[in-house]
Amino acid sequence: MHTDTLTIDGTPLDYRERGNGPPLLLLPGGSGHAGVLDGVVAHLADHHRVVALSSRLASAPGDAEHHDQRPADHAEDALGLIEALFDEPPTVFGFSAGAITTLALLAHHPDRIGRAVVHEPPVIGLLPDADRHREALEAVRTAARTQGPEEASRLMTETMTASAPSTDSPEVRHPGDWLDGYAETQPEPPTSDLLELLPLLGELQPLFLEHLLLPFTTSELDLPALSAAESRLVPAAGIDSRGQLPHRTATALAHRLGLPLTELPGGHLGPVERPAQFATALRALLAEVTA
Repeated sequence: MHTDTLTIDGTPLDYRERGNGPPLLLLPGGSGHAGVLDGVVAHLADHHRVVALSSRLASAPGDAEHHDQRPADHAEDALGLIEALFDEPPTVFGFSAGAITTLALLAHHPDRIGRAVVHEPPVIGLLPDADRHREALEAVRTAARTQGPEEASRLMTETMTASAPSTDSPEVRHPGDWLDGYAETQPEPPTSDLLELLPLLGELQPLFLEHLLLPFTTSELDLPALSAAESRLVPAAGIDSRGQLPHRTATALAHRLGLPLTELPGGHLGPVERPAQFATALRALLAEVTA
């Protein structure tokens, strides 16, 4: 794994690179530390040149001037990295907050992306009960400010995993044959590298809860621009998170744009908790959409 830092318009951005082949850019969720994707990168690097980008928040966690983050700014960061590192438009895969960044990147710079695979972008404005979810997420930020990250994280998990029926029904597809026997499988044990990363992720969590969770989840999508670029867009969701808020938003996005919903192994954190299974399914998906 090659690690480096790229400075774009004065903003340092850490990235991790491995492998050879068609270019693939990965944008992680949460606070955006690329290290959470090391497992899935290892299983993709035999088929792709994989670059995992850390967000500006995760790249400079000690910055005293932290403020609310905007998907558009993170999208411009990703664009800068694409222009600096790639000779051709890469496929971009983002999950959770990284998926929201990917949607902003596709809306504003569709010609710089080959394909955009967005896994469970939790944009609550897509849902009919958006006001209820906004109140819950505002309570998460209030808790982060007044009660600390542990209580705020508990409330966030409660909000994201609460089950509700979806009123949308796009076509659902499962690339490859990973679904066969999947119900008998378990999440994969965390690697030693991921375990070593946990203290840093814990330090980043307050920044995520305070400055990224609410502004990202309540951001407005440019649906006309995404519709114009729909041939490049692949909405995706984890099969284990059916009924939960992020699966519902991915379903709503697919329905709004008239696209199928691709289900992949695991839940909202499938790329982190099931890296080998997830990479196998993602490779099958990329082979289908780029054929």
